[in-house]
Amino acid sequence: MKNYFVLFACCIPVKGHSRSTICDLQRNTFELIPNILYEILTEHAHQSMQEIFAVYDNQYNEEIQEYMEFLVSKEYGFYSNSPLHFPKISLDWQTPFSITNALIDFDEQSTHQLSTIVPQLSALYCPTIELRFFYTPTLTALTENLELFEDTAFRCIQLIIGYHHDFSAERLVKLLQKYPRLQNITVHSTPVSSINLKIRSKGIVFTNQKITSEACCGNISPYYFTANISTFTEAQHFNSCLNRKIGIDKRGYIKNCPSMNKNFGHIDDIPLKQVVENVHFQKLWKVNKDQVLDCQDCEFRYICYDCRAYVANPNNELSKPAKCQYNPYEARWEDQVTT
Repeated sequence: MKNYFVLFACCIPVKGHSRSTICDLQRNTFELIPNILYEILTEHAHQSMQEIFAVYDNQYNEEIQEYMEFLVSKEYGFYSNSPLHFPKISLDWQTPFSITNALIDFDEQSTHQLSTIVPQLSALYCPTIELRFFYTPTLTALTENLELFEDTAFRCIQLIIGYHHDFSAERLVKLLQKYPRLQNITVHSTPVSSINLKIRSKGIVFTNQKITSEACCGNISPYYFTANISTFTEAQHFNSCLNRKIGIDKRGYIKNCPSMNKNFGHIDDIPLKQVVENVHFQKLWKVNKDQVLDCQDCEFRYICYDCRAYVANPNNELSKPAKCQYNPYEARWEDQVTT
């Protein structure tokens, strides 16, 4: 019998210019691999080990075998005599939501009201919202805002708020417990270094990073990589940040993202539903990583978020994210020193 090597369906190789990855969509991890291994796993996926050895004139049998044993040890694949019994997963992406996430900004001069915004987003069945406060709201104001989400379609609320000594971990835990939709709270501009707390599936982060404007957005880092089936499949077809997103900046203007210059009107003057249905608003949804310069050659492109607000060349909407320091042609981050 012939032995075939089979990748688990949730473990998908992605080719980059200099190297490749295997993205494990079940465990939300990835593994760097050489491009030659990507070639073996994709171009010769339906060939037996003996046939693969022959492709390379039996000169690299030991090395190829070591590669496969490594993948088995990492639980990325297995040997089988019936490889056709293990079909690949579909990379199609669908959602019933016209908007999947909203980002709303506030500073001390903001006049737009959540009491106007929340019912409109709920009517669109938006499941996730992030409220970003560039200042320190009072605990009373936070509570009043969170009350607005009762009996709405939202599933998840994320808060980013400025530091105040009243925002103790104990009080924030009580907020998480009182409001089931509230999933994460980030307290920025703290006087101490970062602290992360986990309360079951929810989280509280205290960070000394100063998040005082929308300019904090757009950072590309391995810290933000996400390797799950939802984000991976969405990135095959759509923009990994802007698809089905709506933003309202600190002055109340509706945008694809609060960091972007182009707006589609003020929340006081135009319904969100009308903006969402605008084909010009939807244009950036379809800009995926396979179209973006440099990103299209990056091995991390399907697990990395994109940014169209801050790009390297403002005159080219397909330019790479300005705040990305990774060079896929040298396989290194700019702050790394080559050896």
